[in-house]
Amino acid sequence: MNIPRLTLDTNLLFEYWKQGTKSEIIEKLLLLARQGRIDLAVTARIHEDIPNPPLAEKFDGLPELGITQTGSVARLDYCVLDRDMLGDDAFETFFSTAREIANQSKKKPPDWRDWDHLHAHYLLRRDIFLTWDEGITCLAETLNARFGIEVMKPEEYVQSHFQERV
Repeated sequence: MNIPRLTLDTNLLFEYWKQGTKSEIIEKLLLLARQGRIDLAVTARIHEDIPNPPLAEKFDGLPELGITQTGSVARLDYCVLDRDMLGDDAFETFFSTAREIANQSKKKPPDWRDWDHLHAHYLLRRDIFLTWDEGITCLAETLNARFGIEVMKPEEYVQSHFQERV
């Protein structure tokens, strides 16, 4: 049986590391990962989301949390040759449309870092992208229909997939 491969948006780690009000849901995801029931990953673009200490120093502890770090989309000034991937033209072209959809929904549209997280998730064919970013969650239906990307809020994932077993 294949376990679900989940990509975590940076806002989930912010919440967990700062012990915010929703950190309990991240703890449930980490427990599921330790139990081998899900695979958790972040993209390398996390380094641009969190460039400075003290939170940037926590990246070394990701493996102990059961979170792997994947490559990201190759960009000038941010590319690591043995890690990053060339992007998909159709996905990158859709970025301006995605920003328009978010604006029409009265949500802050994704920036290039957000888009790179999604793009890497798509290129790696991971199963579900977890985020609280409303500029991304408002695109969930469109991203699923157009690219097969499933976007969910973490609490929705835990409730729908592991409600009785957590």
